[in-house]
Amino acid sequence: MTAQLNSQPEIVTTSRAPVTMGFSATRLALQAYSRLSPRKAGRLVNRMAFRPSRLSLPIRYEHWLDNTDSYTQLQHGARTIPVYSWGEGPVILGVHGWGGAGIQFGAWIEPLVDAGYRVVLFDAPAHGRAQGESTDLFEMAEVAAHVSASVGGARGVLAHSLGCIAAARAITDGVQTDYLVMLAPPVSLRAVMANLGRQLALSPDALAVHLELMEERFGPAIWEQLNLETLCRGLNQRGLIAIDDTDTSISPEESQRVAETWVKAALLRTSGLGHHRILSSPMVLETVLNGLGRD
Repeated sequence: MTAQLNSQPEIVTTSRAPVTMGFSATRLALQAYSRLSPRKAGRLVNRMAFRPSRLSLPIRYEHWLDNTDSYTQLQHGARTIPVYSWGEGPVILGVHGWGGAGIQFGAWIEPLVDAGYRVVLFDAPAHGRAQGESTDLFEMAEVAAHVSASVGGARGVLAHSLGCIAAARAITDGVQTDYLVMLAPPVSLRAVMANLGRQLALSPDALAVHLELMEERFGPAIWEQLNLETLCRGLNQRGLIAIDDTDTSISPEESQRVAETWVKAALLRTSGLGHHRILSSPMVLETVLNGLGRD
């Protein structure tokens, strides 16, 4: 079924129900700490906010990492960034989300290579097989730009979750690409932080301390600099935004707001894929291939 939204074709489909996850012991402890000492809890959350959990391996597509056509290591500051490549032709660059890894785009490798593209994936600092214990979205954007430059630019960019903010920031800062795909994009880093506060049941005072420390580190402009509604208004690329109605990690309403600000992007809505299965949906992949082939 198709409809129109700000000149965007909308496609609706259905699939299976999402998987839900409970709170960890760490989250429960933070709730109590937040009530006892909001300032100390806020500082602790701030430290944790820059230290992503690494993707648990093995995963379904891990075998691709041992069967690359090209493997290189880029230096970003003092840290080494692994870059994996398959195929030949115009580059399609994957930008994973927070706590993810490049291989999460494993379902895309074979179809894109068969279609004549070169798939380039990387692990951001403190993610996957990359070095480091901490990072931030500005650094992830810088690394995406570095990887893109190292392969001569990207014909298309695939981004997931918070990786959408990093990708849009990199493009705004000068990375050239013709086609951008955002899978489950959050509306902004501020919204992500608010959601984090709700998930951890932080007190308003503890969350405020964390946000204050963010501004001390990056400046008060951070919220606009990492706001997809703002960034997408400046995008001239064609693209696709894919939203799943059962996503419990990023609110579908948030992603919808992003779609409404990016006039050159098509909108694809699914149901039942949740936040992660959207990464391997054949229907999403087919839609992207069709979009790439329009030029």
